[in-house]
Amino acid sequence: MRTVLIFGAATVAALVLQTTVWHWLPLGGAIPDLLLILCVYLGLHQHTVGGALGAFFLGYAQDSFSGGAVGLNAFAMSLVFALVYLTSRHLWVDNAISKVVLVFLASVVKTMVVVGLIAVFLSTAGIWSTLARHLMIEAAVAAALSPPVFAMLASTRHVTEAEDDA
Repeated sequence: MRTVLIFGAATVAALVLQTTVWHWLPLGGAIPDLLLILCVYLGLHQHTVGGALGAFFLGYAQDSFSGGAVGLNAFAMSLVFALVYLTSRHLWVDNAISKVVLVFLASVVKTMVVVGLIAVFLSTAGIWSTLARHLMIEAAVAAALSPPVFAMLASTRHVTEAEDDA
């Protein structure tokens, strides 16, 4: 139960940062996806149905606050969770460098999936130039922010495991 509360609080904090604070930073309009970092963490450490549902709800929350077509981010986050989960089962991704690379690749995959779905179902006017300008910056900043986010989540995970054992 504490894990759900911790991820709920982290989700709210990430949404607040993504929708308000990041717009003030001089990143050229690129906004790093903190919810994606949480989704990658779920894929690495929560190999349960709860982790998959958490990834879906992260995407749904992002859809709700983005004002775009509902379901695009929910689908993309679910796909990212599945890919990270499968990667973590077959490759050793327990050190910081591999996690940073995984977040970078997950950001690229998620962005490409969302843009691909927009291209199929909605208007694509100007989307490719925006993608070309922002994709690598967003992925690099998300990857750079992932170690402190993972460290924070790992410390709360150890606290909840210790309380569960007591």
